Amino acid sequence: MSSETFEEGMKLMCPNMTPEEIAQQKKVVDSCIGFLLVVICFLILYSFVSSASTPNHNLLEIKIVSMDFTAEPNNNNKNSTQQSHYLPLVSARWDLLIRVPGELVGNDICLQGNIQASFLYKNVTLVTSSLHSYNELELGAPQLLTVSAVATGEDLSGAIGKEIMEAIKERNEVQFGSQLFLTDCREETKKGTVSYECDEAKLRFDHLGSDQIRATAYGDHPTCIIKE
Repeated sequence: MSSETFEEGMKLMCPNMTPEEIAQQKKVVDSCIGFLLVVICFLILYSFVSSASTPNHNLLEIKIVSMDFTAEPNNNNKNSTQQSHYLPLVSARWDLLIRVPGELVGNDICLQGNIQASFLYKNVTLVTSSLHSYNELELGAPQLLTVSAVATGEDLSGAIGKEIMEAIKERNEVQFGSQLFLTDCREETKKGTVSYECDEAKLRFDHLGSDQIRATAYGDHPTCIIKE
């Protein structure tokens, strides 16, 4: 507001005010306007910094630290026509170790609850583990959790089991996908369980004995993102 406009307005409202009083009043008004501008700028800056520093939990990733695969091939009737092509599996076990970021612990994932995992081959679910309980997680701190699942020969029979064994034979490696299910502590949801979908893990076989087959994940650690 210009000095002339302010003085004209004050004269209309208060015709008895002297020029000195009008000048003093203008200083007060200018100070108030300056203070309000500072407050507004501070609030805008605080809102920006707060939104930038607050993580979007839907974008936070759980990391697969390790995945181990152990299988027992069926060595009975080795000379059968069927097993001249591949040895079917009697059983298989997956052992998974995951790292949960601290921002999720106590916010999205409860400090005490259950974890469950499914293991997939070419998007086909092979087996889902039983519920594994965990407790006494530390609020806001990264956590390591383990979960295991065992598949029977029936779970691995047919084309899927054959493809897995052919991959082992031809490439000495195999890829498994996984899904995680953890106790949900988000206030805005009532599902009870939050699920994460994980990238495929590449496993390389370090033991191909007649009695046991073992493989361990290698390369980059697969990540798991929330699945709504």
